[in-house]
Amino acid sequence: MIWSVNWLALVISIVWSLVLGMFWYSPKVFFRIWQKAEGITDEMMASASPGKSMFVGMIANAVSIYVLGVILHMLEAESVLMGVGVSALISVGLITATQINNGSFRLTKPVVYFIDGGYRLLMLVGSGILFCLL
Repeated sequence: MIWSVNWLALVISIVWSLVLGMFWYSPKVFFRIWQKAEGITDEMMASASPGKSMFVGMIANAVSIYVLGVILHMLEAESVLMGVGVSALISVGLITATQINNGSFRLTKPVVYFIDGGYRLLMLVGSGILFCLL
């Protein structure tokens, strides 16, 4: 079936996206740089709902990962190299390019593109590898 994906790879990839996100956006890695570049204060963070944000992010990542799995399935990608290549093209060519386009009108600082784009690249490449290995 055209919409088939490897469900084990999908679930592991969603967990991968959460673990990577907790590391990538931790205060010891990129959180403070990202926070400052986005103009978000500690007070703003305190008033936000981190659980809601993480849930929405997880659902968005799950959709992206699922679509990646469908594309890899349609391409009959079985090699890790193809999984990496297709995932990187989607991440950089579609997701990050769209974020840069939208962010240019919001005056987003370039460092945010590198932080967010780097996360998306690693998330999808890791997922692409999992889809091709499992």
